Amino acid sequence: MKPLALWITALVVVGVVDVALGQNSTRGGRRNTALLRRQRDQLQDQLRGIIFGLPIDISLSALTYICSTIMDLGLVQSKIVPDMSLMSFQLRPDACTNVSIPLTRASELWDTPGFHQDRPTVIYVTGWGSTIDSSNSGPVAKAFACRNDTNFVVLDAANYVNTLYSWSALNTEAIGLYVAQALLQLDRDYVTKHVHIVGHSLGAQIAGSTGRNYKLLTGGAILSRVTGLDPANPCFYDGNELPGVRRGDAVYVDTISSNPGVAGTADSAADGSFFVQGLAPIKPGCSGLDVLSCSHQRAVDYYVESVYPTNTENFVGRRCDNYVDLWTGGNCRSDDTAYMGYAASKLGTFYVDANAAEPYGTNANPDSFTSTNSACGLCGAED
Repeated sequence: MKPLALWITALVVVGVVDVALGQNSTRGGRRNTALLRRQRDQLQDQLRGIIFGLPIDISLSALTYICSTIMDLGLVQSKIVPDMSLMSFQLRPDACTNVSIPLTRASELWDTPGFHQDRPTVIYVTGWGSTIDSSNSGPVAKAFACRNDTNFVVLDAANYVNTLYSWSALNTEAIGLYVAQALLQLDRDYVTKHVHIVGHSLGAQIAGSTGRNYKLLTGGAILSRVTGLDPANPCFYDGNELPGVRRGDAVYVDTISSNPGVAGTADSAADGSFFVQGLAPIKPGCSGLDVLSCSHQRAVDYYVESVYPTNTENFVGRRCDNYVDLWTGGNCRSDDTAYMGYAASKLGTFYVDANAAEPYGTNANPDSFTSTNSACGLCGAED
């Protein structure tokens, strides 16, 4: 998330309330007006709380609840509606090449040069305020290029998550539906066994929506895996309109939470929910004006590190039997652990320690660690 994005989110939610009030009055409706006014007043109080030093996670939790309620009322619609014909998959068969395939012609992906039908496929979805050209997809692509055993595809969402936050959040469900429709054009057995969707922030919510919609469209077929990297928090999880990525969206759903309760969700809603430094919203190595956006981005940094072939066991989580144990991690069990990131497969809620700089994983082997700054995966580098 961009610097000051949390302030922008708060202001956008205030705007959503005001727009909803205006729309309600215009229609002559009075049923929800009093409720909306109360929520606007509560929201303004929360903004004052942020200004005067109340914990930001408490303030953002109120923003999220109010935004979710307004979304459920159905009073606000996105002014920029996704168009499937403008969206595409970008296949990156190697570090030097990318090929765009429109979602409406996704079947062409199967026979595109550089797509290996005998390899699994990862589809990466970027977050709010990003595009395919200005996002964190580059480091993820480089890590998978280093592996050289996976088809790596980036979703080009055509700026539909690069608009006002509330509109972008609303668009996640439609975008997920379109990606699911695109996947229907591919072999179902391959999709359910070998397609893994990874998303950051709002991209994580699109990933979850894709899984849910694919299941509905096929009458029960389920994607193999969905990974959410600090799934977006504002406007999700507290309502029905935007339920948020969660268990059931794929055979295995895992999440990495690095800014819980603020930009990212604090919910333990996945099959494998990994909380780095527990519920602390600030991550080691993040400071200054960008402390929150840095912490939100850390989930991607951790995942990228874990993708490199020598780093898959860098992050080890300790099982927490009770959610409250995530505050300190002291009662989380060192005798019941799980790998976080690329190698994640276990069910449960886990507390994960991390370093302030790479290797971020505290279980990294210094003799075999591959840095994200290494040549492996770069265009022109030898395998």
